[in-house]
Amino acid sequence: MFVALSLTTGFGFFTGRLWGYWLGISLFVVNLTGDLVNAGLEIEPRAVVGIPVVALLLWYLSSSRVRTFFRPTGRGAA
Repeated sequence: MFVALSLTTGFGFFTGRLWGYWLGISLFVVNLTGDLVNAGLEIEPRAVVGIPVVALLLWYLSSSRVRTFFRPTGRGAA
């Protein structure tokens, strides 16, 4: 299931689809939540490494340049 979602998100990112943007944001938020829980409960101490990585990816995806690319009137609109 995760592989199918990742492939679909990658296609959406590559083609500049708005649904791909929101699917990617959703997957990163789920990933961040899992990393926070795993690190907080000390289930997986290495999850601490994933927290800043996902936070940086979410920060990048929220930039105006990226959001413009995924707008229906943006360059990536199909």
